[in-house]
Amino acid sequence: MNFALINPRVWLEIALAALIAGACWWAYNAVYDRGADHVQRKWDAVEKERSDQSAKVASDALAVTKSLQSTFDTQRSQTNAQIAALNSSLAGAINGLSNRPARAADGSVPRNPSTGSTIGATGADLLRQDSEFLIRESSRADKLRLQLIDCQRSYEAARAAIK
Repeated sequence: MNFALINPRVWLEIALAALIAGACWWAYNAVYDRGADHVQRKWDAVEKERSDQSAKVASDALAVTKSLQSTFDTQRSQTNAQIAALNSSLAGAINGLSNRPARAADGSVPRNPSTGSTIGATGADLLRQDSEFLIRESSRADKLRLQLIDCQRSYEAARAAIK
C-alpha cells in the first residue's frame, strides 16, 4: 500500500482520532488514579478510626481490669484479716476448754457426781471433745460466710464495672 496516495485530509483525521484517543486514554487513567487514591484514602481513614476505637476499647478494658484487681486485692486482704482474727479467736476458745471434763475412753457419757444427771445436757456442761467440735464447726462456718461475702462483693463490683 502506498501511503503517499492517501489524501492529506484523511491523514489529518487519523491524527486527530489518534490525538483524541490519546487524550481519552490519559484522562481515563488520570481519573482512575485519582479515584483509586480517593478510595484508598477513605479506606485508610476508616481503618485508622477502627484501629483507634479498638485501641481505646482495649485501653479502657485494661484500666477496668486493673481497677477491679486492686478492689479484689483489697477485699481479699480484709477477708484474710478477718479470717486471721477468727483463727486466733478459735485458738483462744480451744485453749479455754482445758478445764472441761473429757469423754471417758469407753465413750460413755459421764455423770455429775453431785446431781447424778448426765453431763452435757446444756452448753455449759458439754464435754471437751464435743465443745471443741462445735467451736471448730462454728469457726469453719464463719470462714465460709466471710468468703461468701467476699465473693459476692467481688461479683457485684465486676458486674457494676461491666455496665
